[in-house]
Amino acid sequence: MQRRSFQLLVVAAVVLAVAAVVVVTRGDRDVSRAPPDQRALPGFADKLGSLAFFRLARGPVTVNFKNIDNRWAVVEKGNYPADQERIRKLLLQLADLELIEPKTDKPELLARLDLDDPANGKSTEITAADRNGATVGQIVIGRSRPNEIGQGEPGVYVRKPGSDQAWLARGAFELGGDALSWLDRRVIDIAPGRVQSVVLTAPDGGSVILDRISADQPFAIDGLPKDAQAKPDDALAAPAGALEALRLDDVKPASEQPIPADGTTTAAFTTFDGLVVGLRLSAKDWLAIEVSGFGKGEAQAKTLDAQLAPWRFAIPAARAKLLRTTLSDLVLPPRS
Repeated sequence: MQRRSFQLLVVAAVVLAVAAVVVVTRGDRDVSRAPPDQRALPGFADKLGSLAFFRLARGPVTVNFKNIDNRWAVVEKGNYPADQERIRKLLLQLADLELIEPKTDKPELLARLDLDDPANGKSTEITAADRNGATVGQIVIGRSRPNEIGQGEPGVYVRKPGSDQAWLARGAFELGGDALSWLDRRVIDIAPGRVQSVVLTAPDGGSVILDRISADQPFAIDGLPKDAQAKPDDALAAPAGALEALRLDDVKPASEQPIPADGTTTAAFTTFDGLVVGLRLSAKDWLAIEVSGFGKGEAQAKTLDAQLAPWRFAIPAARAKLLRTTLSDLVLPPRS
């Protein structure tokens, strides 16, 4: 008898669980489907050009973006430039977000759709404002549902802040990551083929100079001791690649991450077309960059210096290692 009662309890629990899933995903059928082309943020598309600020808030993560001279910047990173393409894609997705049908309006069930409180749950609240500080769009984004709409179209659960009514909407978002993940990670890109000479100086003052006559010639060590033999050409060319497609691991304003001129690793890259890139590298792989130029490189130098000099960049360890190359790294061991 006790065994039969236990089985009945199990069956009842399964029935209740299935019913809860139906309530959450199917919603209240007494509520009408959304009319065709009903945007989750009506009029938002017409206001894209006037946006000055927006915020992503999810649990302990808050990322604020500011429009500065028509380019989006990440406030938490000293207004460093954001990934413009990712921002553009997000704003267009918000403008296109279309409500399809209502789901649950029960507060206790919202967590199943990742639409619970953004401050403590898994949802992401997006708030956008214009130049006057007026809110022009606000939405809570929950769990994605690939192919939920049909014919391969992605769906996502959403709700309006202050409302418990959940909706299935047509759209898709990539909102993960902290402030660092929204940055434009590109720092500088100097192809090795452009580099004419590299001067690398260690904190103790010891230096090595690599140079060449033309781009089709290999690098040579300037002032190589007579009793030393240089390593193969590939090894001598490696330091010239330190600035090729260089990407940051982190960034801070120069005032927050000082790098002294003395007692640090320094480097100077000179290109055939007149660019001179000066570098200072801290012991913890933070990099200061100053750019000057001559001839054809003068105009580009001014642009690059204005972009890079105000910042300090944490760079990958492999690139920092190239900048710390010494003479002993470039010559073969002496024969015994």
